This record gives sequence, structure tokens and C-alpha cells, in this order.
Amino acid sequence: MIQGILFDLDETLLDRTASLNRFLHEQHTRYQTHFQEIPFVTFQSRFHSLDEKGYVHKRVVYQKLLAEWQIKGLTFEELLEDYQQGFRHHVSGFDNWRAVLTELRQRSYRLGIITNGETEFQQRNMDAMMLPELVDTILISQHENLRKPDPQIFERAAERLGVAPADCLFVGDHPANDIAGARNAGMRTVWFANSFAWPDDLPRADHEIDSLNELFDILS
Repeated sequence: MIQGILFDLDETLLDRTASLNRFLHEQHTRYQTHFQEIPFVTFQSRFHSLDEKGYVHKRVVYQKLLAEWQIKGLTFEELLEDYQQGFRHHVSGFDNWRAVLTELRQRSYRLGIITNGETEFQQRNMDAMMLPELVDTILISQHENLRKPDPQIFERAAERLGVAPADCLFVGDHPANDIAGARNAGMRTVWFANSFAWPDDLPRADHEIDSLNELFDILS
């Protein structure tokens, strides 16, 4: 019987793509004197290409952008700091994310989040969404010194919930880091199919959803 539900953060609860696009628009405007010859659509498109859905550190992304466009008088450190401090002001979740978590809590499920990333950055984003008040535990890879898909971080999350891994459901968008990792820890899995294509060499998740509301059908 499912007693605990664990979620990935980016592209599962937090709509990273939409949030990032809003931030990039503001950043491009803020540094317009440096980017005046770079149209926003070009800036946005190239950022996304280099970013690889968040799996390339923004230090590398900004270094490459400045080098490619030969921009002077602006450092990657300045842009990186702007990103690290400013992204949180643009974060938003997927449709009904708060209502879904609230209803799950009312149904007495133990809830948690496991996210890869830097501790302060991810914590600021979750605080901006007021996520901590809705879950029982949060594990951030840098703080835990473990990263998904290592099964140990999933097992640790289950332990903190006080629930056996077999009684946990993990919801995430990444086939390998989220779904395969959780499965290897003995959890049931739900793939939020909104970001990555499913690779041919991985077994499918136990369930697939296109919106968070569909979780209630799985749990019924």
C-alpha cells in the first residue's frame, strides 16, 4: 500500500522551462547594453541549447555565450550570480501542483522531494514556491552528497518519511535519474511525460501521466 509519495522538483513540480524563459527575458533586458546586437529569441534559443535542460552548469553556459558572441565588459561570474539570485523570482509550478500536494496531505500521505542541484539555489526556488510547508522532507543532492539516480538517495528519503521503499511512489520526468533510480531502490514509479523522450533501453515506468491531477487515478 502506498504511504509515501516523493517528487522530483524541476520539470515535475516546478515548471523550469517556463520559469527560465521569464528569467531570461528579464536578464536580456537588464543587460541590454551588452546584448543589444543579440535578439532575445537568439539569446533564449542559444541558452536552452547550451543548458541541455538544466544538466549543464550555468557557469559553462555563460562562458560559452560570452565567448561565442565576443561580448566585452561583462563577465560570466556576473551573469551567473544574476541567475543564481534572480531565478527564484520567476519560478512557477505546473497546473494545480499546490492543490495536488494539499489534497495528498489531507489524505495522510507522507510527502517529500528529491532534487539534484546546488543546495542554496534549489532551496531558494522551493522557498519562493512555499514548497517546504507542503512536504515532510526535502533532499538536495549537494547537501546529501548523493545524486539521483543513486538508489541510496531514494532509500534515504524513504527512511526520513518513515516509509518502506516498497510503499513509496516516486514521480519524476527523467527516465534514468528519476524512474530507473527509484525503481532500483524498490519504489513504484510514475513518469511525468512532459520533458524527455523515453529511451528504448529502459523498462517503462509503472505509470505515466501528463498532468499531476492524474496521480489521484493511480492512487484510487
